[in-house]
Amino acid sequence: MSARISPEQFDRIYLDEVIPELQNDPELGFQPKDESQEYFNKGACPGCGERTVYISKLKPYQLKCNRLNQCGYEEKTRDRYRHLFENLSDRFPSTPENPNATADAYLQRSRGFDIARISGWYDQERRLMADGSYAATVRFPLCDGYWERIIDAAAVAANKGDKAGIRKGMKYKGQGWEPKGQAYEKDDQVFVVEGIFHAIALWLAGYKAIAAISCNNFPWQIIEANQGKGIRWVIALDDDTAGHEVIPKYRDRLVKMKEFCQVALAGTRDWDDVYRDGQLEDLFIQEALYQGQLFCASTAMKKAYLLYTRRQLSFFLVEFGRCLFSARVSTPELQKDLDDIPRKPGEEPTGYFTQFSKHTKLNQVANCVPRFEYLERDAISGEQRYFFQFEFPNRRLNCKEPLPPSAITEPRGFAKALLERTPGGMFEGGEKVLGMLKSEWLRDPNVVRTLPFVGYDEATGAYCYPTFGFYKGKAIQVNEHGFLDIKGHGLKTSARSYPMHRGESFDASWFADFKSVFGHNGLASLAWWTGSLFAEQIRAVQQGWAFLELTGAAGAGKSTLLRFLWRLVGRKNEEGIKPSGSGASAIGLLRSLSAVSNLPVVLLESDKETTDAMGRTVIVQYNWDEIKSLFDQNAKLRVTGVKTGNSDTDALIFRGSICISQNTMVEGSDAIITRIVYLHMTCDHHTDALKVVADRLKTMPVDQLSGYLHAVLCQESAWLERYFGAYPECERRFMALGGVNHARIIQTHAQVLAAAKATQALFPGWSDREVEALAKHLEARALDREQTRTAENKTAAQFWQAYHYLNEQVVTIEDADGRRQETRETLNHSSDKGLIAINIQHFQSACRAAGLEALPTVLLQKGLKQSRTHTFLEARKCHSRIEQRSLNCWIFKKNG
Repeated sequence: MSARISPEQFDRIYLDEVIPELQNDPELGFQPKDESQEYFNKGACPGCGERTVYISKLKPYQLKCNRLNQCGYEEKTRDRYRHLFENLSDRFPSTPENPNATADAYLQRSRGFDIARISGWYDQERRLMADGSYAATVRFPLCDGYWERIIDAAAVAANKGDKAGIRKGMKYKGQGWEPKGQAYEKDDQVFVVEGIFHAIALWLAGYKAIAAISCNNFPWQIIEANQGKGIRWVIALDDDTAGHEVIPKYRDRLVKMKEFCQVALAGTRDWDDVYRDGQLEDLFIQEALYQGQLFCASTAMKKAYLLYTRRQLSFFLVEFGRCLFSARVSTPELQKDLDDIPRKPGEEPTGYFTQFSKHTKLNQVANCVPRFEYLERDAISGEQRYFFQFEFPNRRLNCKEPLPPSAITEPRGFAKALLERTPGGMFEGGEKVLGMLKSEWLRDPNVVRTLPFVGYDEATGAYCYPTFGFYKGKAIQVNEHGFLDIKGHGLKTSARSYPMHRGESFDASWFADFKSVFGHNGLASLAWWTGSLFAEQIRAVQQGWAFLELTGAAGAGKSTLLRFLWRLVGRKNEEGIKPSGSGASAIGLLRSLSAVSNLPVVLLESDKETTDAMGRTVIVQYNWDEIKSLFDQNAKLRVTGVKTGNSDTDALIFRGSICISQNTMVEGSDAIITRIVYLHMTCDHHTDALKVVADRLKTMPVDQLSGYLHAVLCQESAWLERYFGAYPECERRFMALGGVNHARIIQTHAQVLAAAKATQALFPGWSDREVEALAKHLEARALDREQTRTAENKTAAQFWQAYHYLNEQVVTIEDADGRRQETRETLNHSSDKGLIAINIQHFQSACRAAGLEALPTVLLQKGLKQSRTHTFLEARKCHSRIEQRSLNCWIFKKNG
């Protein structure tokens, strides 16, 4: 009788479906000329990028990279092409002729079962999901009810991750699920497992099994009904903490019943996973039983004995009771005593354990068990840390701690690290013990890249957040060690001061309220905010991503809008930071800018309004020209030298996007003005009715909104495809707009419009007519930018008005040539007729003498650099035509 699905079924699933997937996989790109009769060769490796991936055509189970030492990439085809094995309801719907069609496909494809052998054991049914929908299940009768498993992965997600369940009110205490027709006879070996699929796998592999349904239940009624038959009951619950808690209790009761009892531990895989991998056979069973013996060892000496019988070493380490012991065996004396004991060939000598105990010395070397988890390597600096989990006899003391390389170099350093980093951990082993531990720890360590930011990692194409991430459109959770496992490569972020909430389901019902409260400015902001989640991918193609500026009077809604947008991406009670003054120090601002990738950085209220001694209002802004380079790809925030003997440097790169929110508009040079999409919010449309809607948006919790991040990043490729498909048309639209001449103004506004068209698909209520209205709004903003760019700076305009009034003096001259009038310049110190040279102190003195307002020097120094009436060239010393001496002057090119 076959223990696996039939060859015909296997061929249909793998050869007929997996092979075409391999042939058409664009990432692997197997080259036809390099194919053989038996293998696909020279595919592009997703791990290292080299053309080193191969797979068998006859058994296309697993892709492998042949660079074993440098890469070692492996991936099962059932994991890579999950769509062939998951969400089967659409591909294999039930029919009147076969009402179990979906369940059959699931048991064959996802579980690897031969359904011909379990025919009649199950039915296909439907179950109500948490979101109100119904999903197909495979249902097994059980006791006075049933147990069922949801088939489709999409339905599991709709049910908030709950995969299986029993009929409400069903009682199964002391009972279990048994394969149909299973009988129990003398000397039978019967495995008691948790799940029905586990029991089916063992049964198909030729072993008798009972499913207890839960680790908190045990089939005592079945055992009592067969008590005294000489059956070997094998406790084979899941090899996890919950299973470990109850196994001793069940074992003790079986012993008291005078039943023969064993324990089998399958390791990290479930029994049906082992079966699906084709390894559920006697060799695996014997290893599982041996691991069960080790688990049940009553003393450290007994466990040492079991280890010695498997591998006879004179010195080895033993874990027992969450403490670590060294075992030193006097092998020659032990062997001499064993040789004197008569025994039959192939049998263990009588009194072996007694003799072993006599010749073995156990010493406790640690009062805890240090378990090495992974090696953390900083992606930027290359610094490394070793992460350990320390398990103590008192579980409340268990902890996870990173240790520097120096802590595991020698025993004293390791003992010191335990005392400093753990609650009372001690290490008393010497060089030999630590050497054995390090040999085990570092044999094949998990190496985890640590990012000093949250968000998008260009090297892997993954989005990495503190507790979750996204990779190629799929959401992933950090594993038990605290990092993301991406195709065998670990990734985590060290930016722990940037918490983010993870939302699962996305509900767009708030969109109508959002439109009514924030209007076109809100839609443009939402589009830009969503596009910022792909800023690095956009910069890689278009070499820049637009800045966004929000201005408006107090109460216009800037803060409400920003806080709402932050909640969409999982940030609670967030608005932004002040880039100067009391808001952030220089290093604080630098770290805030470098802490994110494909996320916005919002800079708030940089403008500072003061009143000078003469009662004049003076507004001083942050120097926005300092951040203009952050528009570009791979913009460097800071470059520092690396402490080496060569000229190596380390650069902080900006990977986010910039949003500016303040009461007054940003003033600066063309370089900064043209990088900004400017939106101005007003209170004109505010009403009492709208306030109720706005308050409703304000009170929406982050858990309800943060599913937006999940929805967007799970459509990463589709969103980018829509964006880059829409951008050329948007660009042409702004190029054809009369009055907008600057290429960067065209680019930035086209980017926001393209982002809106790419984001529209997420909201059923966002109509094409509204997108067209938003496009016209952005056209108006682009025209405003062009006018702002060409308009004179207010301070400079006031300066030139005063200059031209004071500079020209008409003088009447009488000489041999007669009487005439001549115009002389009184403020221009330049002898070059094409230049203007102005001494600021001279200008202010002339203003005071004429009774004009003297402009503050600090405002002049900032405003004149942006002068458009006459172009600023430089500030330097020059020879004064008026005073015939050198003066510090501001030099301008005389326009017109």
